[in-house]
Amino acid sequence: MTGESVGGASQPAQQEPDAYARGWIEPAVGTRDTALFVLAGSSLGVTDLQVDGPQGWYDLRAATDLDAVGEPVEGIQEVDLAMADGRRVRAGWTEDFCSSVVQALMSTLPDATPAAPPVAPAPATPAGSPVAPAPDPAPATPAAAASAPHAPGEPVVAPAPEQGGAVLVLEDVTYLSGHPDQPRKRRRCSATLTREAIEVSGPKGLTIQVAWSVVQTLEAQNADEARFRMNARIHRDATALVLECDDGTTLLLEARDCPTIALRGAIAQLVDDLPVVVV
Repeated sequence: MTGESVGGASQPAQQEPDAYARGWIEPAVGTRDTALFVLAGSSLGVTDLQVDGPQGWYDLRAATDLDAVGEPVEGIQEVDLAMADGRRVRAGWTEDFCSSVVQALMSTLPDATPAAPPVAPAPATPAGSPVAPAPDPAPATPAAAASAPHAPGEPVVAPAPEQGGAVLVLEDVTYLSGHPDQPRKRRRCSATLTREAIEVSGPKGLTIQVAWSVVQTLEAQNADEARFRMNARIHRDATALVLECDDGTTLLLEARDCPTIALRGAIAQLVDDLPVVVV
């Protein structure tokens, strides 16, 4: 490959593709041409196999939206990709290639977890010098947890002495779907996560409780992931919580004002050593 600029983005120089797939592209309304798609880092290459011309490259860092349109048909998912310069790509990709593009998009988001700062090593103690043991840290208290500084909107796991463990409360939650007894969306709910279960409470006596013992995975998705992978439209400042249960049901919640990475970390801390996979 060369570094030539084609189609508004630079073709990656000497980079092996991360994924590739055969599908279709819609160059005009009502017209679908067979196409080849290549993903190399954050660059998406598109070749219309029915038109003579160079391969077009799109920089996913300049993507403003990626929508899944409907359900996959024979393994091909229709997508609509919008770029910052106004260009759009209407195409059909294999589901595996869709997942690869979503992962590439996630890696370009600015809220990626920053690298931890280096920690200076403790000074060496001369041989034979008496070393006083470090004092045990004071046990956390609810008051200390409430007053501890944290970023605005960042979830905090606080001790709950009355329950004998930690608790995480999400105050602005929308129940979207999944529970067999609740087929409709319910707004103005709250979700309480403890070491035993997650409980969703809402207006008109709504109560949904799911024990961690029946949850296989709990995935925290940002708005782009939820829109593409779950076909769910949530607010840009929200996180979608996707609970996959043993009986095959999938519970879907929207938590407002909750940064995805911070919420995922808080939940992982809460259910640490429990048989729940937090993604």
